Amino acid sequence: MRADDTVNLLDFGCIRVFRPAFVRAVIDLYHALRDDDEDLAVSAYETWGFTDLDRSVIDILNQWALFLYKPLLEDRVMPIQETGGVAYGAGVAAKVHRELREVGGVTPPREFVLMDRAAIGLGSVFTHLKAEINWHRTFHDLIDGFDQAKLERRQTKALSRFDIPLPR
Repeated sequence: MRADDTVNLLDFGCIRVFRPAFVRAVIDLYHALRDDDEDLAVSAYETWGFTDLDRSVIDILNQWALFLYKPLLEDRVMPIQETGGVAYGAGVAAKVHRELREVGGVTPPREFVLMDRAAIGLGSVFTHLKAEINWHRTFHDLIDGFDQAKLERRQTKALSRFDIPLPR
C-alpha cells in the first residue's frame, strides 16, 4: 500500500517479457470481443501461438475470453467479477476445459499460460479486496494509442542494456 492508497503487487516468480505482437493480440482480442469480430479473434489467437483452430475451438476459447474480458467491456464502476465469486470462474474454467477435451484439446502457448494465470491470480486478489473501479476506462488508459513498433524499440533498448535476450 502506498500513501496515495494505491496498491502495487510484485510477484518475482512470475516474470516474462512479452513479444510486442503478443501484447497487440491482447488488445486485438478485446476489440474482437467488443465488436463481435471473429476474424480478429482468430488473428489474436494465432498471434499468441494457438494452432489448428476451427469454429468449435474458437467458440470455446471465446467463452473463456469473455469471462476474463467482461469487466473491460463494460464502461462502469464494478467489481472484477459480479456473479458467483470465485466459484463462478471455476465453473467457467471447468466447462471450457471439458469442452476443449471433447473437441480434441488445444495446446496453449507458453506466453498465454502465464498471462492467463496472472489474470486469474490478479482477479482473485481484486475479488478478495472487493475492488470496484471502472476496469474499462483503466484498460483504455493503458491501450489507447498503443504502438507496437514503439514498444519494440523501447523493449529492444531496455533489454539490450542489460544483455537480456529478446522474447521469441
